[in-house]
Amino acid sequence: MLKHLISIAVGFVFFGTSILMSSCEKDMAIALNNDNVDALSLASVDSLSAYITNVNLGHIPTSGAGAILLGKYNRDGVGSFSVAPYFQVEPENYTFNDIPEDARFDSIELILRTHTRLHVQGDTTKPHVIRAHRLAERLQTTTLQAGGINNVEIPFYVQTPAIFGQQTFQTQEAPLGELTYLPRPGARQRLAIRLQDAFGKDLFDKMKSGDSRVSSSANFTDYMHGFAIMPDSANTSVIAYNDTIQAAIHYSYIGEGGLRTNAQKNLVIRNYNLKYNKFSADRRGTTFQSLAVGSPVAGSQTNGVGLIQAGTGASVRIDIPSLREFLQTPGLAVNKMELEVEVNARQELMFPLPKEQDAPVLYLANTSNVALDFIRSPFAAANSNEIQTGVFVEGNNTGMNPKYTFNLIQYVRTLNSESTGPQTLILSLPPSTLVGTANSLVIANEDNKPKIKLNILYTKFN
Repeated sequence: MLKHLISIAVGFVFFGTSILMSSCEKDMAIALNNDNVDALSLASVDSLSAYITNVNLGHIPTSGAGAILLGKYNRDGVGSFSVAPYFQVEPENYTFNDIPEDARFDSIELILRTHTRLHVQGDTTKPHVIRAHRLAERLQTTTLQAGGINNVEIPFYVQTPAIFGQQTFQTQEAPLGELTYLPRPGARQRLAIRLQDAFGKDLFDKMKSGDSRVSSSANFTDYMHGFAIMPDSANTSVIAYNDTIQAAIHYSYIGEGGLRTNAQKNLVIRNYNLKYNKFSADRRGTTFQSLAVGSPVAGSQTNGVGLIQAGTGASVRIDIPSLREFLQTPGLAVNKMELEVEVNARQELMFPLPKEQDAPVLYLANTSNVALDFIRSPFAAANSNEIQTGVFVEGNNTGMNPKYTFNLIQYVRTLNSESTGPQTLILSLPPSTLVGTANSLVIANEDNKPKIKLNILYTKFN
């Protein structure tokens, strides 16, 4: 019986006797006390070379309850990234007969508060500008249909009708208001965008007079479609805000004792299906400039760099063409298979690497790069749907990059099965992170090749 450790790198073969011995000593509990055991050795197999392709996952559903994301940043080598929230609003209630006859309109402002779970990407040391626009058309969800003449498959993370992150809805060109502010990461911050008085007074007058356009949900949403908040092109960070955004219409009247009394009516999000974050990326001038859904970019064209980005769906396909054939070698039993992915730690202060529940994951996709399943946690209960997130390993100041490791023993079973299900590996972010954050990471490279390594520990029976 011969026990081998194969260490396969993307584009290169991993050598080193001392590394081999330290790697194998952990597994010496496997019985080796028979006369047919050969010495431990390092076997290199050129046919198990792996390759990466940058792909763009489609139909990322970003509607629903959850953080509002707003901002724009530039990241060296991969271009700019921006996100703007679009949302329908309605009055908190449709009771306006409590507005006194002598009430007068004072002002209207759109109010955001930073999210209770701090989420910041980019440089927050510079002033930011945001602008509120009125929507020119109604938001509406889309239902994806599987099957048909082309046997279309839809991503597993699309479960219900949704608005997808790259959909576009028209807004009025002129903004209703804008705000310049300096972000305060780590502190609860309240932003108030003062909107045009004419717009606010028109709304208030309709409420006060009992206008039919503000008398019901159907009428109001037909008249007032909602808002979009746009980041300025010079902004340098993306920040998460609570989805309890509101438009506060302030008014006043003469109350008891002849004193002027302040009051307000609020427009809020009541249907969270009609709130979404619109993501966009401008990668012109980078090696990723042609990356789009249905337009992958080979790792050889990006100098071995891989891009993973929430919202836009940028992900990395990992292909190991001869792995299945190797696993079907007669007399071979895989004890452990682990994927290591090194990532770039430059600019980590501005772009924190996702960890724990936000760490990257591996999807199983079809040949069109549609994610249909995922690699599950190897330690979860049977029939569990717990997705496996990469185990984060810190880098150091001597040149070792941070990395994520994945246990692929379940993938071995997938490849060895007779199933015709999806088998292509795509490195991306968990569904909740993919749709609700601005996280990103860049796969490290060396000699124009990605620093990805596959370690296989197996037993060969003679």
